Amino acid sequence: MPNGDSDSSNPLDSPDSTGSTGGATRNCTTCTITSQTAVSAPPDRARTTIGVGEEVDLTCSDSSVGWSVTGDAVLSGSGTSATLQAGSTAGAVTATATGPTCTCSISFTVITPSNPFMEPKNGADLKHHNGRPDCGYLGEFYLQPDTVSFKNLEVREKNSKCAADGFYKNFNNTSHQPEGQTESAWFTMNDCITGKGTPANLDDTIYSGDPGGAGPPFEAGTMTFPIVWEYRVRGGAATALNQFEQKHVVDATGKCTTSKDGASASRVPGDPDGNPWPD
Repeated sequence: MPNGDSDSSNPLDSPDSTGSTGGATRNCTTCTITSQTAVSAPPDRARTTIGVGEEVDLTCSDSSVGWSVTGDAVLSGSGTSATLQAGSTAGAVTATATGPTCTCSISFTVITPSNPFMEPKNGADLKHHNGRPDCGYLGEFYLQPDTVSFKNLEVREKNSKCAADGFYKNFNNTSHQPEGQTESAWFTMNDCITGKGTPANLDDTIYSGDPGGAGPPFEAGTMTFPIVWEYRVRGGAATALNQFEQKHVVDATGKCTTSKDGASASRVPGDPDGNPWPD
């Protein structure tokens, strides 16, 4: 029998049973679903906005139920518990538990990653050879936003060729990865970090190289690679993120600035050697 709470709904045999919009929907007073994300970061584990590929553990108050799902997701389990994993596309997903006298459901909004974000690895040395106009760093790659987890994704970088002039003219049309390679291997993701996003399990080696030549003064020059990263729910189809640039600039004094998707570092010829990875 209905009670006076406006958020509750009527028994299944009532002709005006409508449920509620968004979140958990209760078609009877004895059936509810609670949810908890499979990972502990971000810390709000009861949230109903989740990332593509993210998993959520569901618990129904009625143990004698069967589970079903609508939207791009898979659902496994029986009885009281089930696990939902979002698919690779954004949109609404609803999990439903159906028992002999009661049906209840819970809805989620699935989102895809926004543009990637990079920063130099904290505490790592910068790549540089004393006396030369070169510069590089180890980069850390994140998928945003930081309000969901993308831990069940994999990422890779597509190969590309640069446009180069001046100091870098001998590098013009050089490939970013080994010649003939179309993309990097797939890399897994780690736990989401508040304020940053979900980091990839890799250290990206971002370096200008050095085509040689005398100086100072050095010939000014620029080298730019178009960069495309892809992601996938593990084993699924690849989806491209928005293109950005890896750029290297040398001025007449030999100051070298290397940048990639918002992260940059500079060295001048007189700076000491730095070798965060082998030449």
